[in-house]
Amino acid sequence: MKDLKYIRGELMESVLFVFVGIFTSIVIPIGIGLSLRGFEGSFIPGSSLEFGAYLTSFLTYLGFIVTALGIVLFNISSTLTLRKGENAVTTPYPKNPPKLYTFGRLLSVDYIYAPEKYGMLYKIGEYFNTKKNFMRWSLNPLRMFVVSIIAFGIYGLFLIGNPQLSVSGVPQLQLQQVTLISEIAFGSLVPAFAENGLLLFVLMTLMGIPAYICAKKIRNQYGYPAFFAMGFLISILMGFFWGSLHTIVYGNSDASFWATVIFGIGGSLLTILFGNFIPWYVWHVINNAFISLSIAISSKEDLFIITLIGLFFITVVLVGIELFNRKRIKKKQQYSIE
Repeated sequence: MKDLKYIRGELMESVLFVFVGIFTSIVIPIGIGLSLRGFEGSFIPGSSLEFGAYLTSFLTYLGFIVTALGIVLFNISSTLTLRKGENAVTTPYPKNPPKLYTFGRLLSVDYIYAPEKYGMLYKIGEYFNTKKNFMRWSLNPLRMFVVSIIAFGIYGLFLIGNPQLSVSGVPQLQLQQVTLISEIAFGSLVPAFAENGLLLFVLMTLMGIPAYICAKKIRNQYGYPAFFAMGFLISILMGFFWGSLHTIVYGNSDASFWATVIFGIGGSLLTILFGNFIPWYVWHVINNAFISLSIAISSKEDLFIITLIGLFFITVVLVGIELFNRKRIKKKQQYSIE
């Protein structure tokens, strides 16, 4: 029963990721495309689909989206090869394991949502204070989403007046008139999940190599430090991979290439630091959304004020919920003592 509960909890990571992916990169864009004239220019009788149209641009991302959804294989592989309390870094391999098991372990570094297993900051907190880890808050995906929105929302405020700080390209729908909502939904939600998913697939695959080395050769308290050290090197490779991937979009612009390299390195490091996909994904969405908004809206001051008010409101709500939960927990503790 305990194993079944553990398996159910582990597989909920896949459910979370698939829900976020399908809802944000398929349901919302298609819904907006059908209801807000996004697909209007793509369904003209007698004309073929043109490059730059909403539907054509959306279809080009479908391959990336399918690859991104394939990340759940890492979660399934981790669940099948590791038991409760085990991880791909310090759990030793059995003697003479089947090749299928070894292959599964190589694909068991799961960065969908596993801060307690592969989050560097969580492991640092665990090392210094086993009773009260300062990263316990990161175990809640919803809290992680809200904190990421606040943090990168502040970054978005700087983008409003300084679009050159953008670290990722935004696909432009140039051949037809679409609504602002269509432009933002397609330019931020679709590429964020599709491109990040592809990059996460590569990152998880590469991180399986240091996990294998640590589990096979080190297998002690130095396993995680070695794993994270090699992760930093892999992050640099991911940055250049991201920059190369975007060469098609940016051409020979050195500034854009190096911006995407920095974004790839920073996003990979965020994933390794927090042990989940959310911070990098939110960063990508907000980067693209604010670039689209700053281009479409002439009044930068109004956009800045509205964003600031929205961030303040989200922060107040988050703090209020956290204080309410702490008060509720203290009451439960008092009742249990009495």
